Amino acid sequence: MFQLQKPKQPEENAIIVQNVSKHFRIPHEKKTRLFEHIAGALKGTSSTYEEFWALRDVSFNVKKGETLGIIGENGSGKSTLLKIIAGVLSPDSGNVKVNGRIAPFLELGVGFNPELTAEDNVRLYGAIMGMTKQEMEDKFEEIFEFAELGRFRNMKLKNFSSGMYARLAFATATATEPDVLLIDEVLSVGDEAFQRKCFKKMIDFKNAKKTILFVSHDVNFVKILCNRAILLKNGEQIENNDVNPVINKYHAMSSGQENIDKKLVRFNQQNYKRFGSRKAEIFEIEFRKNNQKDQNNISITIDDDTSINLKIRFQEDVVDPIVGFIIRDVNGREIYGLNTLWRGIHLGKFEKKDILHIAFSQRIILNNGTYSITVALAYSDQIQFYDWHDDVIKFKVVSNKNFAGVVDLQSEIKIGKN
Repeated sequence: MFQLQKPKQPEENAIIVQNVSKHFRIPHEKKTRLFEHIAGALKGTSSTYEEFWALRDVSFNVKKGETLGIIGENGSGKSTLLKIIAGVLSPDSGNVKVNGRIAPFLELGVGFNPELTAEDNVRLYGAIMGMTKQEMEDKFEEIFEFAELGRFRNMKLKNFSSGMYARLAFATATATEPDVLLIDEVLSVGDEAFQRKCFKKMIDFKNAKKTILFVSHDVNFVKILCNRAILLKNGEQIENNDVNPVINKYHAMSSGQENIDKKLVRFNQQNYKRFGSRKAEIFEIEFRKNNQKDQNNISITIDDDTSINLKIRFQEDVVDPIVGFIIRDVNGREIYGLNTLWRGIHLGKFEKKDILHIAFSQRIILNNGTYSITVALAYSDQIQFYDWHDDVIKFKVVSNKNFAGVVDLQSEIKIGKN
């Protein structure tokens, strides 16, 4: 008797990474002569290598159409991970599955031959991607126009600058119409105009529901592009979450505050994350509207005068701390930020048990929506934090004025007629 089989459901994941580990052998000393190796072996000192684990047991999935950010300090394993997903490296253990055509934009030189011309390298890259010679030649105009390298299409790549190399590599990778795009620090190479073009192209890919893995040290770009992020440290996966919590953890680690307070604290009946050395603390946070304390169900108009009032207690002697705040929208994008240093204010020296009162006053001229305020107290080196309260205040802006975008520039329209 025949049994009807259920049709297979389409795979919803573009990338599946399961328990991937990768290690390298790093030589401690260079032995150039055979008898040195033999002598070392006789002495029992032949082990001249160190086992370096670039990745340890990393696992995650990326859904089709998702843009995932990968962040971490230098040497955390980000580039190694992308190379394994791209098939440039093989994992020592674990496995990777990619559904669809994948286009990697990794370190300069991957997939290109410096002895070939730009046109020949485009053909070569297409062949690696499984495209025909004619398919790639049909894309020549698109590629060289985007890369702004039309005059150099018959020049060998060994004569290209790093910026020219980067422009050609990115233009070629994106022109192959991949399902999955791997980007490793694309916005750190090339000039500013090229970086803007790359960023716009990535936004276009995102809007077209392509899958993107994006490695960058610029967390602002990660926030804009990604809804989710992964944090790596010393080859280990520390966090896999929505983009804002991951970036907060990254900031804490970069600031030397690796023992981030994972316990959510209470303020204004809301949960939020807090971290820092606590050698100086923001112990009171108050939001005022028209000079009235307003802590619950905060709703403001663009005509309201607002202030963020902080009280800071010093647990030790401190010189020139920096105090500031950030306003974010519901997507975590930073709308506005200010601190004392940017205004040229040097707060001077504080002794243990001193109390600092500080207020930031402004009109919040934003479009209708919900926003949050983060407040922070930083060391004078602008890297470490004494105290960081993330998204501690939530408020709504109610405006009866119509304008596009986020900020009301309060433009005036003057009309004249002759």
